[in-house]
Amino acid sequence: MSIDRTLDLVSRRGPIGRRIQINVTDRQYAILRDEADRSGLALAELIRRAIDEIYRPGSRLRVGGVELAVGMFRHPDAAAVGRRSARPR
Repeated sequence: MSIDRTLDLVSRRGPIGRRIQINVTDRQYAILRDEADRSGLALAELIRRAIDEIYRPGSRLRVGGVELAVGMFRHPDAAAVGRRSARPR
């Protein structure tokens, strides 16, 4: 079986690939639900990102650059929250 990297994409407009069903513990579900609420991302997207990060490190396209955010946000944009690195409190 070969993997065509050009089709390795998940979006509403692109190919979905394979549909799977998994069982998680109540604790794991709570962790995913909390992160989904915090980031505004879907549970499925969180799971896809975890798989890419753990099982295919370096395979996602990384774009170099600098992020500069100035201002105070009561509720930051969900897409930006999902990309920011965790900072110790």
